[in-house]
Amino acid sequence: MAAGGMLLVSIVILGVTLARPRPAPPPPPPEAPVGPVRRDGDLESIRRGPHLLAARMTGIEHGAAVEVISLADPAAPRAVAPLECERIAFSRGHGICLRTSSRLMGPRYEAVFFDERFQPVARIDLDGTPTRTRVSPDGRYGAITVFVTGQEHGYNSVSFSTKTTLVEMASGKVLADLEKFTTTREGQPFAAKDFNFWGVTFASDSNVFYASLKTAGQTYLVRGDAARRSFTVLRENVECPALSPDGRLLAYKKRVGGDLSPWRFHVLELATMLERPLAAETRSIDDQLEWLDEGRVLYSAMRTSQSPVGDVWVASVAGSEPARPFALELESPVVVR
Repeated sequence: MAAGGMLLVSIVILGVTLARPRPAPPPPPPEAPVGPVRRDGDLESIRRGPHLLAARMTGIEHGAAVEVISLADPAAPRAVAPLECERIAFSRGHGICLRTSSRLMGPRYEAVFFDERFQPVARIDLDGTPTRTRVSPDGRYGAITVFVTGQEHGYNSVSFSTKTTLVEMASGKVLADLEKFTTTREGQPFAAKDFNFWGVTFASDSNVFYASLKTAGQTYLVRGDAARRSFTVLRENVECPALSPDGRLLAYKKRVGGDLSPWRFHVLELATMLERPLAAETRSIDDQLEWLDEGRVLYSAMRTSQSPVGDVWVASVAGSEPARPFALELESPVVVR
């Protein structure tokens, strides 16, 4: 009787287990985009209309070719600008080009400031490997982030950290190191020797900006005031924010998993501080988003973890329709209107 009872219980448990909904399998990775890319477009005609600037890695030591793509027809023949950059930013006639060049004593890192015709107007040396750059919407200020070691930052660590500076776009003059700003959290002073800032995004007035702060292994979203040289901590777990053109939304990557798949794009409504994942893109991608318009964002993603080729993708911030390729074989996209 006992054996029969155990058998009945086992059958019931098995039935419940089989009837229980199984978790949905993870979505398959998107197929690698393919298609011919033409680079014989007319530079002057493309740059006179709304366009995209982006870098194409070429394998040369001192940067990547900068390509100019029509926003009206991203698949049309694109033009190649007379610049080679690893990271690029541009607004209102002022641009920043970050690149690496070789010299006898090792690599040299520099920022080249350029005008609307891609002509250099100023240069400054950088302290480390280029990683992020942005220009304020009015073209007044720029932000440059490089990788340096902790020891170069003055604390006892050989791990890589970041250094971010504000610059004046018209002259290329360095205005401030973000680590020199004062920071408050919940109304109280907040400071530590291991502060790292990166991922700057500017508001329309150029004085207000947002960035990521990392200290003691935790990342934070901070709001900066350039005139006051100050930061206010807003929330935790935000990396590489990007402010929407109307200033209502911040899109960013958020750490949600382990080292193999750590990030997921999220969107934050600043008025309510409500956060939601970007449903259109489920991959873990390490990039700072660029707003194409009020409802869509651009970003670059490698075709595979081993591939040297990446593409610019577009995703809706509100809908769930899957992201799709926008411009092939490019990274560091910048929208210019």
